[in-house]
Amino acid sequence: MQRSLPLLAASITVLCGTAIIVAQQQPQKINYRSTVYVKVVPEKETAMMDFTRNVSKKLMQERINSGEPITSWVVLRLAYQGTPALDYNYAVTTTYAGAPSQPNDATRDEIYRRATGMSFQDYLAKLPTLGTSVGSILYRVEAATPSSPMQEGNYITVTRWKVTPLRGGDYASYVRDMLLPLNAQAVKDGRSMGWSAARVVSPGGDEAPFDAVISNTVRDLATALPATAPSPNAGQVNFAKVFPGQNYATFVDQGRALRGLVRTELFRVVAAAEGPATTSSLSGGR
Repeated sequence: MQRSLPLLAASITVLCGTAIIVAQQQPQKINYRSTVYVKVVPEKETAMMDFTRNVSKKLMQERINSGEPITSWVVLRLAYQGTPALDYNYAVTTTYAGAPSQPNDATRDEIYRRATGMSFQDYLAKLPTLGTSVGSILYRVEAATPSSPMQEGNYITVTRWKVTPLRGGDYASYVRDMLLPLNAQAVKDGRSMGWSAARVVSPGGDEAPFDAVISNTVRDLATALPATAPSPNAGQVNFAKVFPGQNYATFVDQGRALRGLVRTELFRVVAAAEGPATTSSLSGGR
């Protein structure tokens, strides 16, 4: 009996090692997010918001419940348009479990009629009467913390970045190995509701204004714009909590070398629909 124990231990070691190798060989699932940017004139905002909350939200929840690979849908109102003003004041973001799927023409009209009382074509015809689409972007979610359910009145800070040429792989490692653990801790501490990083898929190229986005969701405006200044060494303290013994200045310098800030934006959540709670990427890539 005793002589069989080494053999059993060796067998367990081999099995565990095999499981690790298989897990490492499995490709990481890629999730995508599409965002449509919309300009709504002031005289149409009331009608647009009424339609969004009472029709579009119901439709998107029905689509999620029917099994479409959609994890979340959110409508955002830009808090400040800047000078000169951006050409949009709303963003409509749909996050997918995997890639966007080809619509099922056989069932699509039935879902739209059941949720809205309108056909798919009638619904599409209604949208331009409420606002003008000025562009769209497809993102690939690069990293994300677990997220609390998105609610009306939450705020999202968005930073748009240009990755240093030929450093895309290094930037991906920086996001995964440094930014993700730091922001996961912020969620645990209650300083954030959710964080994610995404990379622009289309349109891309050297002339694209930005190619990476980081988003952070907080509970309300008071959290997004605190009335008292944080401790001057808060960043360093939070860093040491996650990476004890590592150099904070080196971390900051690494970030500066890998990317350049293009602009920041602040959005307010005005409507949202979600699937079952998961480790999602709700808070980013807008």
